[in-house]
Amino acid sequence: MDSSKPSRSAVAATCLSLVNTLFGATMVEAQSHVEAASAKTVRGEVSTVDGEFHMAKNPQGEDILEIVDKSYVITTRTGEEMRLELSENTKVSKKANPGDRIEARISQEGHTLSVTHVK
Repeated sequence: MDSSKPSRSAVAATCLSLVNTLFGATMVEAQSHVEAASAKTVRGEVSTVDGEFHMAKNPQGEDILEIVDKSYVITTRTGEEMRLELSENTKVSKKANPGDRIEARISQEGHTLSVTHVK
């Protein structure tokens, strides 16, 4: 009985798994570089915040008012108004209020990728 056959299979399976992992990571990294390259940045002052609120529980079990922003309408320096739709994938560092100046990254498809405050 040759005991090296099971170990060869294990080595082959491990190598195949490693190749799949590395290839998958490379594809995700390449995709994120493409998204970053095709995204545009807009700056403006928040004129309107659309959202919703509801009662929720905090980690201690206390009732709290949870506010969820759905979109920001901003006015750019050129006077153009833009609606920035927010999703669960949008990175928002801090809630924006009317009068705040923000910078947003927008994908080529028009999805708001991130919102940050600017001075």
